[in-house]
Formats: sequence, C-alpha cells, structure tokens
Amino acid sequence: MKENGDKPNLYIYRLLLSSFSRQGDVKQCFKLFKNLKERGLTPSASIYTSLLNACATTNDTQKALNHLSFLREYFYKRNIDLTDINYATLIRAYSCHNQILIAFEIADEARDKNIFTQNVIAALFHAIIGDKENGLKYGLILWHKMRISKIRPTIFHYNLLLRTIRDTKFGDLKVNDIIVPEFIETQIQLSETGRPDLLDFPPVLTTSLISVLRKNNYFISNNNNPRQQQELNIDTIDKNLPSTLNLNDILQENRLFLFGGIDKLLKRMKHDNVQPDKKTLTLMLDLLPPTVESEKSFCKYIVKNELKFDITFFNILIKRRCLRKEYQAAKDVLNDIQIHHLIPNIVTFGALAIGCRMHKDGRELLEQMDTIGYVPNYVILETLMFNACSFKNFAYVLYLMNYILKNRIEPSQGILNTLEKFEELVLEMIKNKGNYKYKAINEIMKDYNNFKIKYENWKEKVQGDIFEISR
Repeated sequence: MKENGDKPNLYIYRLLLSSFSRQGDVKQCFKLFKNLKERGLTPSASIYTSLLNACATTNDTQKALNHLSFLREYFYKRNIDLTDINYATLIRAYSCHNQILIAFEIADEARDKNIFTQNVIAALFHAIIGDKENGLKYGLILWHKMRISKIRPTIFHYNLLLRTIRDTKFGDLKVNDIIVPEFIETQIQLSETGRPDLLDFPPVLTTSLISVLRKNNYFISNNNNPRQQQELNIDTIDKNLPSTLNLNDILQENRLFLFGGIDKLLKRMKHDNVQPDKKTLTLMLDLLPPTVESEKSFCKYIVKNELKFDITFFNILIKRRCLRKEYQAAKDVLNDIQIHHLIPNIVTFGALAIGCRMHKDGRELLEQMDTIGYVPNYVILETLMFNACSFKNFAYVLYLMNYILKNRIEPSQGILNTLEKFEELVLEMIKNKGNYKYKAINEIMKDYNNFKIKYENWKEKVQGDIFEISR
C-alpha cells in the first residue's frame, strides 16, 4: 500500500484489529485505533468489538482493565451508542478478568438503554458460569432481574440457567438475603407449604426443608444437649437460619431441590411457552438425584410429553449409572436406545466400558462393537485394561493383550503404563507373600509366571507390528 501511495481504509483497519484482537495484543490494537482516528476515520461498532475482544483475550489483567476503563470513558464522553454485541463483548471482557460486579453494571446500563437482548443476557450468564464459587448467587440475581424487566426467558436462557445450577455454587448467599438488593420483593421467604423454589417471585424456602436440614446435620448449634436440640421449634430455627445454614450443602444432595424440583421447573418452562430441547433434557439428567428411580421417572415424563431423546442423553445416563457402580442398570440402557430407534456410537461403548469389571463383560462389549462395525478407540481399551489390572484378572488382561495383537492395534502409552504398573504390583505381592493366604498367593504366582512369558512375547510382537505398520 505504501508503494502505491494508498491509504488504509476502515475495512483494512477492521481486518487488522480483528486479527490482533484474537491474539490478545492490546498494545497493537490500541495503536491501530489511535492511527485510525488520526487519519480522520470514524470507528464502527465492529472496531469497538475488536478492541474489547483484545482486552478479553489478553493475559495481562491490569492492562486490560486500564484499557477497558479508557474505552468506557471514551464512549461516555462522545455519547457513542453501543450495540448489543458491543455490550455483550464488554461484559465478556470484564468477566474474563473476574470483574463480575462490573459486568452486572454494564448489563444494567444496557437494560436502561433498552438493549437487554439475548446476546447481553447470554454474555452475563457465561460470565456467571465462569465463577464456580459464586455463580449461582449471581445467576439468581440475573434471573430475577429478567423477571423484573418482564423479559420472558427462552430455551436458550433456561439451558444457561441449568448450566449455572449444575456447575456453580451459592457463594455466601444466606437464607433471608434480598437477591436483588434494590427490590425487597426478591427477599427469600420461609413458607409452611409448597416446595422450596428460589426461582419464584418472591423466592421461597419451606419449613419442610427444615426437617431435611436437621436430619442431615446442616444446622450448627452451640447447644450440646441433644434433647434440647430435638425440641427446637420452627420459630427458633427461623431466627437462626441466616447464620446456620449453608445452601451449598443441599446442592450436593440434589441440585434441583432448591429450584422447585424437576417437575416444577418443567411446569415453569411450559408456563413460559418454552419447549425443552435435547440439550435441556441432557442438562436436566445431569441434575437428577443419583437414583435409577428418578432417572426412570424423568424418562417417562419425556415419553409422555412426546419430547425427543438423542444418543447423547443415553450416553450420559450410562455413564451416571456406571460411576454409581450400577452396572446392570447401565447395560439396561441399551434396550432403551433400541426402543427409541437410536444407534449406539463410540461414546456409548466408552461409557459402557467403565462398567466392564469382569472378563465376560469386556469380551461381550468388544464383540458387540465388532458386530456393529465399530473399532474400539484408546479410551475404551485403556478403560478395559485398567479394570482388568485393577481386579488382578489375569485371564482378562491376557484376553485384551491378545485382542490388541490380533487386530494389529498399536497400544497407547496409557495401556503400556497400566501393564507395567500391574506387573510391579503383582511382583510386590509375591515379594510380601507372607501377608497373603497360602492358596491365594500360590494361585497368583502361577498366574504371574504364565503372564510373564506371554507379556514378554507380546511386547516383542507388538513392537514388530508397529514397525510394520509404520513402513
């Protein structure tokens, strides 16, 4: 451009700023911004977005905050009308540097200018989700501000709310706090009927909650007399609630309990003319109490209301049950997948692998995959090998080694490390054989001798196969 005597136009500046902003190069971005103004060009909304993005992306928090303060003052003095994208990016920039309260100030400013759009709300929700310790408190503030502003939530908002409930905590929120300080109507109430629901207006906790809290020892009392503690009445507990109750403890038991439970939340969505989508159902599944009964009840609701399952839903269901060590219940999900005419994918088998603790289970899984035409990935093979070694099941270990060799699969470093640690563990047991029953340790020694011969032979063959494959 210099050779031709051309001057950069706004389009060129926009491209350059966009590129540097993605790298978080604040210095270069603001240098270009200064140069742009010196040439008499008028910055567009996308130019401001790039400057804000640079502040969001940089690792230098102090530099970012200084430049954000400069931009806010610049916008104010020149009476610049920001777009909803500008506001959303400004919120994101502050939240990236843990300035959640300023992010709320920006959102309030956008609301006052009638720019409280889905983009702005989404940016604020994402900021909230990033604060793992306090996010749920801020999520409630945002939810009630939306209600106060008469903004009807969409499925997009509900899904972000569910993520907030799933991924964050209440911070220092107390039982009788006013959620939105300037609105007394948002003070948490204690009711003798109904269910606790912090999404209600006003938000409500119930006296039925008290017995649950007392049963699970969520109250801290200075009174050491058990009989007197049992005689505490509702009025006494009510007075002490703010200082004695940790709402985060209840979250650990049932993350939807304080929000009316899953059925009330679904009714709320229906009242807002919001239809749960596949993402909603998956998020709700994550938030259910960890029981087969609650999962079955939720699945019945989905069928009754003619909502659609997807394979991701069932994959998460399998994983939940495997992590609870309810392996048969996890395998039963395959029947549900078939009933709803869905096809298992590689993630399905990865989740099922967690529950394959026995040799026959691992063999059945690999045979099922072979029938459908799936090749097991490293995650599946590593999980199976870990299970086999953890249970010191030599037959299972040898079967997997043979499977890898037969199918000419290059073993991952994870598989090799697991086998190495397995051998070390068995040798340690043999070394301390006096600590074990004679018959049991003799069986282990016999199995190990057989394993050792095949293991050394396997390593040689596997290395040979790797060499052949790489040629």
